[in-house]
Amino acid sequence: MIVYPATGYNSFISTDDAENYFEGRLYSEEFITSPAQEAALITAFHAINALDVTIDATDTAQLQALKNAQCEQALHELRTDLDAQVKTLGLPDLKIQQPERPRYSERAMDFLRPYMTVRTIEVLR
Repeated sequence: MIVYPATGYNSFISTDDAENYFEGRLYSEEFITSPAQEAALITAFHAINALDVTIDATDTAQLQALKNAQCEQALHELRTDLDAQVKTLGLPDLKIQQPERPRYSERAMDFLRPYMTVRTIEVLR
Protein backbone atom coordinates (compact mmCIF):
# COMPACT_ATOMS: atom_id res chain seq x y z
CA MET A 1 0.00 0.00 0.00
CA ILE A 2 1.34 3.42 -0.94
CA VAL A 3 0.24 6.23 1.38
CA TYR A 4 -0.31 9.89 0.38
CA PRO A 5 1.76 12.02 -0.38
CA ALA A 6 4.02 9.39 -1.99
CA THR A 7 3.86 9.17 -5.77
CA GLY A 8 1.34 6.63 -7.00
CA TYR A 9 -0.49 6.52 -3.67
CA ASN A 10 -3.53 4.30 -3.20
CA SER A 11 -4.40 5.31 0.36
CA PHE A 12 -4.74 8.49 2.38
CA ILE A 13 -3.92 6.67 5.63
CA SER A 14 -1.49 3.97 6.75
CA THR A 15 -2.68 0.79 8.44
CA ASP A 16 -0.99 1.89 11.68
CA ASP A 17 -2.84 5.21 11.67
CA ALA A 18 -6.09 3.44 10.77
CA GLU A 19 -5.63 1.07 13.72
CA ASN A 20 -5.06 4.10 15.97
CA TYR A 21 -8.27 5.67 14.62
CA PHE A 22 -10.25 2.50 15.36
CA GLU A 23 -8.83 2.04 18.86
CA GLY A 24 -10.94 5.01 19.93
CA ARG A 25 -14.10 3.90 18.11
CA LEU A 26 -16.80 1.53 19.32
CA TYR A 27 -17.62 -1.61 17.33
CA SER A 28 -14.55 -1.53 15.14
CA GLU A 29 -13.34 -5.07 15.85
CA GLU A 30 -13.92 -6.14 12.24
CA PHE A 31 -11.15 -3.83 11.11
CA ILE A 32 -8.76 -4.33 14.02
CA THR A 33 -8.87 -8.14 13.74
CA SER A 34 -9.05 -8.37 9.94
CA PRO A 35 -6.14 -9.83 7.96
CA ALA A 36 -7.43 -7.76 5.01
CA GLN A 37 -6.84 -4.29 6.46
CA GLU A 38 -4.77 -3.05 3.53
CA ALA A 39 -7.21 -4.41 0.96
CA ALA A 40 -10.13 -2.80 2.80
CA LEU A 41 -8.33 0.56 2.94
CA ILE A 42 -7.42 0.43 -0.75
CA THR A 43 -11.00 -0.53 -1.68
CA ALA A 44 -12.27 2.35 0.44
CA PHE A 45 -9.77 4.71 -1.22
CA HIS A 46 -11.12 3.81 -4.66
CA ALA A 47 -14.72 4.16 -3.49
CA ILE A 48 -14.03 7.65 -2.14
CA ASN A 49 -12.24 8.66 -5.32
CA ALA A 50 -15.35 7.69 -7.30
CA LEU A 51 -17.30 10.42 -5.48
CA ASP A 52 -17.57 13.97 -6.76
CA VAL A 53 -15.61 15.49 -3.89
CA THR A 54 -13.54 18.68 -4.00
CA ILE A 55 -10.82 18.38 -1.37
CA ASP A 56 -7.38 19.89 -1.11
CA ALA A 57 -5.34 17.06 0.41
CA THR A 58 -2.57 19.54 1.29
CA ASP A 59 -4.96 21.18 3.80
CA THR A 60 -4.58 19.41 7.16
CA ALA A 61 -8.27 19.47 8.11
CA GLN A 62 -9.39 18.28 4.70
CA LEU A 63 -6.80 15.49 4.63
CA GLN A 64 -8.01 14.38 8.07
CA ALA A 65 -11.57 14.24 6.74
CA LEU A 66 -10.33 12.01 3.90
CA LYS A 67 -8.48 9.74 6.33
CA ASN A 68 -11.51 9.44 8.64
CA ALA A 69 -13.83 8.77 5.71
CA GLN A 70 -11.46 6.14 4.32
CA CYS A 71 -11.38 4.35 7.67
CA GLU A 72 -15.16 4.35 7.95
CA GLN A 73 -15.58 3.17 4.37
CA ALA A 74 -13.02 0.39 4.94
CA LEU A 75 -14.98 -0.81 7.96
CA HIS A 76 -18.18 -0.64 5.90
CA GLU A 77 -16.56 -2.75 3.16
CA LEU A 78 -15.48 -5.39 5.69
CA ARG A 79 -18.87 -5.52 7.39
CA THR A 80 -20.90 -5.85 4.23
CA ASP A 81 -18.84 -8.44 2.31
CA LEU A 82 -20.81 -11.51 3.36
CA ASP A 83 -19.21 -13.79 0.75
CA ALA A 84 -15.75 -13.14 2.22
CA GLN A 85 -17.08 -13.76 5.72
CA VAL A 86 -18.44 -17.16 4.65
CA LYS A 87 -15.06 -18.10 3.12
CA THR A 88 -13.37 -17.14 6.38
CA LEU A 89 -15.59 -19.70 8.09
CA GLY A 90 -14.29 -22.37 5.70
CA LEU A 91 -17.37 -22.66 3.50
CA PRO A 92 -16.01 -21.57 0.09
CA ASP A 93 -18.83 -23.20 -1.96
CA LEU A 94 -21.62 -21.38 -0.15
CA LYS A 95 -22.86 -18.20 -1.84
CA ILE A 96 -24.79 -15.66 0.22
CA GLN A 97 -27.60 -13.67 -1.38
CA GLN A 98 -26.81 -10.20 -0.07
CA PRO A 99 -29.65 -7.79 0.62
CA GLU A 100 -29.40 -4.39 -1.02
CA ARG A 101 -26.91 -2.37 0.98
CA PRO A 102 -25.81 1.22 0.77
CA ARG A 103 -22.64 1.63 -1.30
CA TYR A 104 -21.13 4.12 1.13
CA SER A 105 -20.80 4.26 4.89
CA GLU A 106 -23.03 6.91 6.45
CA ARG A 107 -20.15 7.99 8.68
CA ALA A 108 -17.81 8.30 5.70
CA MET A 109 -20.36 10.46 3.94
CA ASP A 110 -20.72 12.64 7.04
CA PHE A 111 -16.97 13.38 6.90
CA LEU A 112 -17.09 14.14 3.16
CA ARG A 113 -20.40 16.00 2.90
CA PRO A 114 -18.88 19.49 3.36
CA TYR A 115 -16.64 18.86 0.35
CA MET A 116 -19.14 17.25 -1.98
CA THR A 117 -20.15 18.97 -5.18
CA VAL A 118 -23.85 19.17 -5.81
CA ARG A 119 -24.69 18.69 -9.44
CA THR A 120 -27.18 21.12 -10.88
CA ILE A 121 -29.46 20.64 -13.81
CA GLU A 122 -30.16 23.58 -16.03
CA VAL A 123 -33.70 23.75 -17.30
CA LEU A 124 -34.02 25.19 -20.77
CA ARG A 125 -37.29 26.56 -22.07
